[in-house]
Amino acid sequence: MTTPVKRITMSKPFCALAGVGPYALAKANEVYEDMAVRGRRIVSRMSREAAQEFEETAHELEDISRTARQQERQERERETVGQTTGRARATTSRT
Repeated sequence: MTTPVKRITMSKPFCALAGVGPYALAKANEVYEDMAVRGRRIVSRMSREAAQEFEETAHELEDISRTARQQERQERERETVGQTTGRARATTSRT
């Protein structure tokens, strides 16, 4: 007898007739609001972390770019000095 009674009392129609419907609806809204708040917090935190990571990566790339430009400048200066010295030697040895 316990099983049939339990089945009846746990059925949706019985709960609706017993007035559990509004309570269940209120509880569902409460759960939804709680999940929405948690979701907004998670999205906010992840957005913040992503922005920080993006900023760090941008700074790293800027440093790498600056270093590469300096190296290129130094190589050009060495080539220019080497070409000038080579021309001077070539000119002096021809005379």
